[in-house]
Amino acid sequence: MKHRFRRLTRAVVAAALMMSALAIEKDASSQEPAVSGQQLVADAAKRVASEVSISAEMRYRIDVFGHDLVGTGNYLQYGAGPEKLLRLDLRMPVGDKQATVQEIRGEESYWLRRDVPPSPPTLGRVDIQKLRKSLTQGTIAAPGDVLPQGDWIMLGGLARLLSSLDQNFAFAAPRAEELQFNAADGKSVVKLPIWVVQGEWKPERLATIAERPGGKVVALPEQLPDRVELVLGRTEDLLPLFPYRITYWRTPLANAKRAKDVEDAAPRELLTLELFNVSRKRIDLREFQYQPGDQDVKDLTPFYVQRLSGETKLR
Repeated sequence: MKHRFRRLTRAVVAAALMMSALAIEKDASSQEPAVSGQQLVADAAKRVASEVSISAEMRYRIDVFGHDLVGTGNYLQYGAGPEKLLRLDLRMPVGDKQATVQEIRGEESYWLRRDVPPSPPTLGRVDIQKLRKSLTQGTIAAPGDVLPQGDWIMLGGLARLLSSLDQNFAFAAPRAEELQFNAADGKSVVKLPIWVVQGEWKPERLATIAERPGGKVVALPEQLPDRVELVLGRTEDLLPLFPYRITYWRTPLANAKRAKDVEDAAPRELLTLELFNVSRKRIDLREFQYQPGDQDVKDLTPFYVQRLSGETKLR
């Protein structure tokens, strides 16, 4: 009887161990695979590029040699294919006046109008068709494209900016977090699941801007970041992986001469771009047309052909 009891006990224990092992295996297989920060940024660029219509309001803050400048704006994107119609309007107070920058990429022309007091307004135009014919089919983004002050509107908008960050920065594993903000009615609170992902320069890309002939490596210019942080949407309900915030940081360690300088200095927030009130609402195509009237128009096509040829691909 005792012998049978021992055999029964061993059978029960063995069965329990087997069930436990199966449960562990099932639990492990049901867990979501690890998410790559690099892949998230690459997918975000593709998702934004796939959107037919995007309308968003903007806030931005820039650190210009220790001076904080704050502004607002609007971003519009339209088009089912890679050739997007794009519009960016930026506004920033300058003393008792207001500076404005307007960029419009239409079907045939890219318009750039700047009105930054006390300088007189300027208006430039790029012939998109001529530029496209002149550019080689390179795939590596120029390092200067990583900042929103660059040519990202002319070259493809938000998708272009995200693609450039993916090519230039190595991103670490993301953090799953949640944003909370007041709804349009001012009463309820909206919760938005997000990914937060940070990246640093890829060594080979950093070498192209920090290395000089002879292999000498110099410090990054003061106004270039050494780190970037993205806040991407973490839900399939509204614009998946949309970049709600992009922040560029500069670590003082790069220029510090003494250990004490490093301890006392905090990373500088060079530029933060926030997008909100994002929607897929219908956009009037007249928003992407520009009538210069009697304004003087400077032909910027030769300048951009020389600047971009061999470096980038027009999307």
